[in-house]
Amino acid sequence: MTTTSKTAGEIFETVVEDGQKELERANVGLAFSGFAAGLNISFSVVALAVVGSLTGGVGFLAYAFYPLGFLLVILGRAQLYTENTVTPVVVVLSRKEQLPNMLRLWVVIFVFNVLGATVFAAALIYGEVLSPEAVALVLGEVSTKMDYGFATSTIKGIFGGWLVAMIAWMVAASRDTISQVFFIYLLVLIIPAAGLTHCIAGSTEVLMGVFVGEYTYAEYLGGFLLPATIGNTLGGVFLVTLLNYGQVIGSRKRNLDENNAE
Repeated sequence: MTTTSKTAGEIFETVVEDGQKELERANVGLAFSGFAAGLNISFSVVALAVVGSLTGGVGFLAYAFYPLGFLLVILGRAQLYTENTVTPVVVVLSRKEQLPNMLRLWVVIFVFNVLGATVFAAALIYGEVLSPEAVALVLGEVSTKMDYGFATSTIKGIFGGWLVAMIAWMVAASRDTISQVFFIYLLVLIIPAAGLTHCIAGSTEVLMGVFVGEYTYAEYLGGFLLPATIGNTLGGVFLVTLLNYGQVIGSRKRNLDENNAE
């Protein structure tokens, strides 16, 4: 039995439906979900560090395990900020009065994503969860990210946000869990391999550097979190949401014109 792929319009309708459900959620539920996402996505850092320390450094095997945290978050339906540059935004594009509600959702999810990543990073360092070799490996990755500079980190964040936002679109396009796993895994794999930045997963790494005393909170906020978040947001909103919205709405207009002509 063959299963036909969803059309762009059908994907769009699924995304709108998901976005509307998210916008209807209360702050308390969003906060718990966002906190859980910040915790669970941090397992990507753990996977990278542990596998890298066991295989002699960050290479293909370490990259291959990096998507673990994203799989936990997305399949577990926790709220990740970068995914929400798609679903609630498409609702706002059709219903402008939902903009304050979308901003509320963004703020709650983002704050609790970062809080979850902060708690996880503190637990890793102060609880001595990882081996010294694994921690050193993470700190090496952090040093590379902090050396990017504001502009480069923002550009890398645009591409990182583009990929994660595409996950939200492709998950909506998928008709089964296996397909969702495939798209999540493949798209997330590119993030560490290409040295891209993700504001939440990367926060766990950089905050580990803060907790061992190599960086200050100001350096974390201004040197990583701000440019990565700006880039992730731009990549998700402009390169995924607006482009896909344009193709769907543009096609509807053409179809409507043709029907009127008949």
